[in-house]
Amino acid sequence: MLTGPVGVGKSTVLSEIAQLLTQANMPHAAVDLAVIGRAWPAPEDDPWNERVIHRNLACMWANFRDAGAERLVLARVLEARSLLRHVEAAVPGAAITVVRLRASLPILEARIRHREQGGNPTWFLKVATYLVDVMEQPGIADYVVDNERGPIADAAAQALRLVGWLP
Repeated sequence: MLTGPVGVGKSTVLSEIAQLLTQANMPHAAVDLAVIGRAWPAPEDDPWNERVIHRNLACMWANFRDAGAERLVLARVLEARSLLRHVEAAVPGAAITVVRLRASLPILEARIRHREQGGNPTWFLKVATYLVDVMEQPGIADYVVDNERGPIADAAAQALRLVGWLP
């Protein structure tokens, strides 16, 4: 699982990881959990649609596995390791390794402003500021990969090497 604050590049690195795994001939699936939870309206007691996300993930994993996927790469903001219990329920038998992507707050702010051009980046900027500190807490991630300035392919390859999927 890739995690990190808003604007760190989770979705972009996820796509690059999928490409690298394809090139390495490793059967896999890649899922951005925020994307599979985009439904409106969200229930009042589940504003991030966590239940929908994990029901969708369970269905998708069953289909991916039946299609030959042997590995699953996920991306999401993970504020606490305890949230992995939902993934474990959706993907029975999964051995989950969490890789946190890191970038400085000024870089995150610049990326968010660029991404949200024409929109209102205020909420994303506040969340990024909050998450930078939260995600530095020990115990959330197994590994940390810098994703501030280097090529996306380097961050993706480093993540795959850390989890033992590429030499």
